[in-house]
Amino acid sequence: MEKYFAGKGRKRPQINIPLSILELDNKNPRLAEEHQGGAQFDILKVLYDEFDLDEIAYSMAENGYFDEEPVIVIPKNFPKNFSWDNNIETLEKKLEELIVSNKKVRFVVIEGNRRIASAGLLVHKGLKDKLKISADDFPKITNEAVKDDLGIIPSIVYKDRKDISPYLGVRHIAGVLKWEAYAKARYIASRIEDELRKGKSIKNSIQEVQRKVADRSDSIKMQYMAYKISEQARDDIDFDVDIIINRFSLISVALKYPSIRDFIGVVSYKEAKFDKPLVPKNKLNNLDTLFTWIFGKGKEKLSILTDSRKIQSHLSYILADKEATEHLLKYGNLEEAYEMGGGEREFIKKKINIAKRAVANALQYSYKYNKDEEIMVLLKELIGAIKELEKVLLK
Repeated sequence: MEKYFAGKGRKRPQINIPLSILELDNKNPRLAEEHQGGAQFDILKVLYDEFDLDEIAYSMAENGYFDEEPVIVIPKNFPKNFSWDNNIETLEKKLEELIVSNKKVRFVVIEGNRRIASAGLLVHKGLKDKLKISADDFPKITNEAVKDDLGIIPSIVYKDRKDISPYLGVRHIAGVLKWEAYAKARYIASRIEDELRKGKSIKNSIQEVQRKVADRSDSIKMQYMAYKISEQARDDIDFDVDIIINRFSLISVALKYPSIRDFIGVVSYKEAKFDKPLVPKNKLNNLDTLFTWIFGKGKEKLSILTDSRKIQSHLSYILADKEATEHLLKYGNLEEAYEMGGGEREFIKKKINIAKRAVANALQYSYKYNKDEEIMVLLKELIGAIKELEKVLLK
């Protein structure tokens, strides 16, 4: 028996749909958790505020809508007796007739939300007014023919959301138009949870999603692990996920290093048991600390890892050393804790060597400033500090 596969000889109907009956997807993986399920205007506001609609709108205002880039939609408010005919031409005709005859019919845009939001803002002045967008802050259509063109959008129609999942996975997880890290991780998690609801084990659910998006590198497991840990941070320690979203990939970066994983009590993604909390209860405080070091806590507390490369070069090294870790926990100074690596004795030696080199460098110019009062004050303070250090070391 021939097995089903996602792209099995199935051309999807493509029709022109009025912009007025296209709705933005309130389950879009790129939306933050609190915007999921939101009203249409709220979704539009998020897309305008956070997703740079201007760059698309400038092109649309000038060129109209390129038919070569149809959006992908699913039906909403369809009659229960609507028949999805196998003949593509017949189905396209039926869909077109339904749009004309049934005023309740809508379509939800699964792929192309930024384009539809941009077109809506260009065509409907009332939306710009409601969002308080000034005339100078958004492109304007000067050609009525362009406005008419944006009123009708070429659309590929899928019967339901689950049919689109393999396409979106390949396109945005493994393909050329990859989503940002948080959107990818959320999408992966939602697909895995879909498989779990079918009664599959967590292992088989992950394998099924890997198969559908052609993941041969285990990147899905790594991203799923990062997402599950971010969920734990949100649910168990009330960490603000909004702070994480734009730098979400740093979780995956941090989880590469055994010392960092040990600090929060998790194993590698290869050994992880995804059917239970990944971070044990006794390590939740450490998770809070780690995320605060990486992401900060808004204005309340700034991140100490302003350069993401220091997760590897500094933090992983610090957390592999007990004394350096204790120093970082106590003082929150990344550079000092890094220098503490190897123990306090090495730290003292490093500091003395730094001071010695500094004095040697100063010596080569000192002849120019014989008896300079300001320099003499600094020199006496330095000599005093050295004598104090000597006293302590000779005890």
